[in-house]
Amino acid sequence: MQDTLKIFYRVITEYTDIRWAKTRDDLISKIIKVLRAFGEGKTPEEVIKEKTLSAEVEGSLSYLYDFVQGHQEELDRLINALSLFLKSPAPCKMKIIKLAEVFVEDRRAAQEGNL
Repeated sequence: MQDTLKIFYRVITEYTDIRWAKTRDDLISKIIKVLRAFGEGKTPEEVIKEKTLSAEVEGSLSYLYDFVQGHQEELDRLINALSLFLKSPAPCKMKIIKLAEVFVEDRRAAQEGNL
């Protein structure tokens, strides 16, 4: 679950301008499609060939593929979380980002023995 939260946080912060509260919902939607493609057994090379699927998200393909390969059972959970994020209004998206940040940072502190 922790790895799912880390990937969720990485995706939403990578495709959000936090200063202006602007999200690239179109690119997060592509990420969801890429995750589904990886879940169906496609490789990053196959996804890259489909420019409509990979355009502007090429930099995320390797870590998304690694996640799907290592956490197949968590794939639906990640897709559902990203879908929920997409459906949320902008102010809620900022709160979700802050909440995810707290959980990711809290987990890092616990692993370092600071809690």
